[in-house]
Amino acid sequence: MLLSLFNALPDSGFNAFLLLFVCFVAGMVRGFSGFGSVMIMAPVFSALYGPVIAVPVVLLADLMISLPLVRSVYKDALAAMVRQMLLAAIFGSLAGFALMRLLPGDTLATLVAITVLVFVGLMALQSQLKAAPTAATAQQNYLAGSLSGLFGSISGMSGPPAVLLMLRTSAPAFTVRATLIVYFMLIDSVLVALYTVQQGRVEMVWLSLSAVALIPMMFGAWLGSRLFHLASEQMFRKLTLGLIACSALTALFL
Repeated sequence: MLLSLFNALPDSGFNAFLLLFVCFVAGMVRGFSGFGSVMIMAPVFSALYGPVIAVPVVLLADLMISLPLVRSVYKDALAAMVRQMLLAAIFGSLAGFALMRLLPGDTLATLVAITVLVFVGLMALQSQLKAAPTAATAQQNYLAGSLSGLFGSISGMSGPPAVLLMLRTSAPAFTVRATLIVYFMLIDSVLVALYTVQQGRVEMVWLSLSAVALIPMMFGAWLGSRLFHLASEQMFRKLTLGLIACSALTALFL
């Protein structure tokens, strides 16, 4: 078992170190900000393995990190919003799978990195905008969900559209956090199931790489949760976006 984990790593020592370091940073970011881990991991994993392998791997790793949190927050989540986004995300993910059959792996990997940079810019601008005075509408939920499913299927990054929508509402912070945690857990599960159906089986490389990723992610999450109290939320938000952007830029040159 241990040998299969090592075999899942890239042949290049530098790329193997980069992969483990990125997983550690992703876990740390998740620990102190609550989001961003997939956006850090997806560009590098896609550049090294291609989206067909990278996406289910980062989804499985994110799912395993999210599961322990759901039990304590699901009662605070906006159930109707989660249902609407999830329904739209299923249809959006089907469009994403169709797109993957049309484009080569290298093109998709580059698209993943560019998409990350676009979302980083949007999330940076988000801090300059005022929150909407009312809850998100059903139309907004369906739009965010469809985009979430589309980007989730081709890159593993189902989070940014949902995060952007939630941050534009007047919902309290604990409700935003709970809603996103529950939604991410569900959409990650759906996307992994769709990838399994598409491939006809659960690929061993998915499990091996997810296990490899989970070890540094857990240590990073533990460290990040403790570093959170040493600086302001605004500082960590900027640091999170900066690390995500660095990961995307690194992936463009791999």
